Amino acid sequence: MKRSRSRARSRAWVATAILTVGGMLASGAPPAHASTGGLAHALAVDAVVADLEWDVRVDGAAGALSGLVDILTGEAAVDGVEVRGVEAQTPTSPEGTDGEAVGPYAIGSVLTFRQVNSHTARVEDAELSARSAVEGGSVDVLGTRVLDIGTISAAVALAPEGEAHIDRQVSGLEVFGERVGADPQVDTTRELTSSDVLDALTAQFPGLAAAADLVGAAVSGGGAIEVVATGRDDQSADGASAVGLHLAVSTNASLTLCLPDGSGGCTGSVTVTAAATVLDATFAQVRVERPEALPGVPVWQIVVGAAATLVLVGLVVWAIRESVRIRRREEEER
Repeated sequence: MKRSRSRARSRAWVATAILTVGGMLASGAPPAHASTGGLAHALAVDAVVADLEWDVRVDGAAGALSGLVDILTGEAAVDGVEVRGVEAQTPTSPEGTDGEAVGPYAIGSVLTFRQVNSHTARVEDAELSARSAVEGGSVDVLGTRVLDIGTISAAVALAPEGEAHIDRQVSGLEVFGERVGADPQVDTTRELTSSDVLDALTAQFPGLAAAADLVGAAVSGGGAIEVVATGRDDQSADGASAVGLHLAVSTNASLTLCLPDGSGGCTGSVTVTAAATVLDATFAQVRVERPEALPGVPVWQIVVGAAATLVLVGLVVWAIRESVRIRRREEEER
């Protein structure tokens, strides 16, 4: 009877040991690693808005238009500015985050986004990542709606081993009212008529068209707006980068006000011109360089630790049993 109980206890100990070691291996082999080093950077907006200035040239006797010349000279259709902002830097090790969201966010007088954001993260599985996005904006040049922007985003994630995960998304992007795809490759031009240019000048200088009509000036001219937009990504063995959208908007416009001489020519004229790359911008730019893994706990150390724990538990149980046995013997001897 005693021998069968002893065997049962032995089997229970063996089963407990196997289940304990197996459970520890299943739940923690290998355990989560942290990472160090590497680089993560996210930048929502990097843009240059150029001065779009009206250049005024007078030919012949244009005295009747001198008031218009005074109004137009030295004025700009767009004031230049450089904007670079909403960044996230490499987070701390072994884990951490960095970044912010800002909205609304203006890029000069050309474009305002509802929100822009940039974030970086280092997580416990050793992945280092960067993400940026801009949301909700539109671009108007010389009174023409050039772009409507829904969301532009880019993200890169990279672990100490393996390939980079790259994601670029563009949604709700329209160029001159035409919807473009999620991976845009845009190179298009919209022609401007003399009426378009006159309307743009009149919007900036109210009364210009009425003044031209008053002196009987003939209007001619035109121009164009060109849009180039594309996203890109790149990766190497040690890093990866992505740009949600690179956008360039250029324009040239010309308008001539002619005082007729009655024979099909002009006694004098005023020509107004403007040309510039109005907007050169990169939206949602991210870059990650591969981090290094911090050492984890090897499997053999987990096994040794489990075995040591079982031995310790066994010693405690043995000590308790011996203490009880000695106490009973002492009571029987009394």
